[in-house]
Amino acid sequence: MKTVLAAAAMVCLALGIAVSFAFFLKTEHAMQSSAEGASAGNSMQNIMTDRQLWGADAFAVFANLQRWRDAGETSILVFPDRVLGGSKQSALTVAEQTAAHLSSSMKRPQPKLRGEYQAAYQQSLPRATAFKVHAEKFLEDDSFRVVLQREAGDFLKPGITMGTLMNRFGQPEKTTTEVVQAEGDRRPAVLTVYWYANGAIKFEQSDLSPAPGTVDRVVLDIGMVAPQLY
Repeated sequence: MKTVLAAAAMVCLALGIAVSFAFFLKTEHAMQSSAEGASAGNSMQNIMTDRQLWGADAFAVFANLQRWRDAGETSILVFPDRVLGGSKQSALTVAEQTAAHLSSSMKRPQPKLRGEYQAAYQQSLPRATAFKVHAEKFLEDDSFRVVLQREAGDFLKPGITMGTLMNRFGQPEKTTTEVVQAEGDRRPAVLTVYWYANGAIKFEQSDLSPAPGTVDRVVLDIGMVAPQLY
């Protein structure tokens, strides 16, 4: 009888240890996920408010990022002199419809920003009144895109290198390569993509860039970035 009770006690003890260990692992995972989320949020804020990276026009674009989402875009590509929608259209008329929607949306009152972004973007907000939206062919892949520009536009600071960005924001979470094929027999562009903020922000270098080794564009995931801004 004593042997049976002892065995039962051992089983209960083992089960207790197993349950406690499982709870510990679950708690540790939750804490790690929370820490990673906070880290990604901090990284995003640092990048999205950095005046050494962005021109004044970029902040006006960011303040109206929800407008791009309302027009059906899921991402934007920020170049030094313009901003492109991420949606690739095979017909110009489709891109023109999206451009018209965005242009109309930009005339409505600006969405309310969170305090830290309102403070960072405040001086740039009036610049949005000079933005012009249209559609055109993007020669890199021959797709039709929505394009936002203004005279003497200042969106992404030219000549930024990944070395500079790594010094400011740390190492990328990962680095990938993308081959972009255009129509015909033109040589495809090879993009090196550096991921930050859980992929919400991607810095890209193109081997066809006239300034090799510099960041050619920055891609923002609207669905991930916009909720942090408002």
